[in-house]
Amino acid sequence: MSANEPTEYDAILGGKNPPPINAALLGGIAGIKQRLASPLAEARLAALSEALNYGEAGLEAAITVFDDADERVRATAAAIFGQESQIILLKKGAAIWNKWRVQNLLLLGGFVDLSWANLSGANLSRANLRESNLAGANFEGSNLQTAKIFQSNLEVTNLRNADLSGANLSRSNLSGADLQGANLSQANLSSVNFREVNLSQSILKKAKLGRADLTGANLSSADLSGADLSLAELGGANLTGANLAGIKLIRSNLNGWNFKGFVFAGANLRWSKFAGACFMRANLRGANLERTDLTNADFYQADFTGANLCDADFNKATLAGANLSGAVVKRATFLKANLSGANFSNANLSGANLKKANIDGTNFTDANLSRCAWT
Repeated sequence: MSANEPTEYDAILGGKNPPPINAALLGGIAGIKQRLASPLAEARLAALSEALNYGEAGLEAAITVFDDADERVRATAAAIFGQESQIILLKKGAAIWNKWRVQNLLLLGGFVDLSWANLSGANLSRANLRESNLAGANFEGSNLQTAKIFQSNLEVTNLRNADLSGANLSRSNLSGADLQGANLSQANLSSVNFREVNLSQSILKKAKLGRADLTGANLSSADLSGADLSLAELGGANLTGANLAGIKLIRSNLNGWNFKGFVFAGANLRWSKFAGACFMRANLRGANLERTDLTNADFYQADFTGANLCDADFNKATLAGANLSGAVVKRATFLKANLSGANFSNANLSGANLKKANIDGTNFTDANLSRCAWT
């Protein structure tokens, strides 16, 4: 063998033994990658300290040791990613990003600042973005399915047409955000700040919106079917054209609201307050309005077919021409209510109070009127 030929012990690419830390090595990014593959943790740490000198290629190399057996190496690899490089990392997908977040949570307590980042159209499905500052970021058209974004700041964030189905945004701040056309079906949105948010044409089917603040939010033409809005704050919200079939509005205060022509079929509205509200021609088929305050409300030609109206308070309400056929109206109060032309056929009105109610032309065919109070 020639004396000039490399041996298996030489510190070159392809050698079988690891090179000493101070030995001559390949230069450039190739050298970084070589040392990151070394079985010596000190060699890998030394390589990481130089990785940033090679831009995105260096970051790519650092990603390879996110699963390193040595905790120091994992921590060092995570620490070299600043805000700009974090955006690059996130765009590579949730699998890589979430590995980095494990170390980020240990090093920095989980806080991430991606404010004003442009991530439009990115595939971020299942990404862990919890406890992050995402204010002003652009996620338009992005895939955020089942992502974890709870306790995060998303003020004035652009989420137009984004897919957030199944995502967890609970306790986050989205005030002033734009979610027009976004898919939030089955998302956890409990206790979220949606003040002045644009949610028009969004999909919120079966979403959890309990205790959410929707003050002044635009929910026009939104699909809220099956959503839970119990104890949500809806003051000044725009629900024009929204689909409210099957929603839960338990213990809510919506006194004086205009729900003319709205669809509440199968909705759970029990123990709520709708005093003075307008439900003209609304669809309330199969809805649960048990123990609701409906005083002075307008239900002209509303459809209550098969609804649960037990113990509801209809005092001075207008139900002229309303259809209550097959409804369960036990112990409901209709004191001074206008029931002219209403249809109570096959309804159960046992124990109801109809004192001083206007029943001109009211249909009580086959209704249960036992123990009703009339005078």
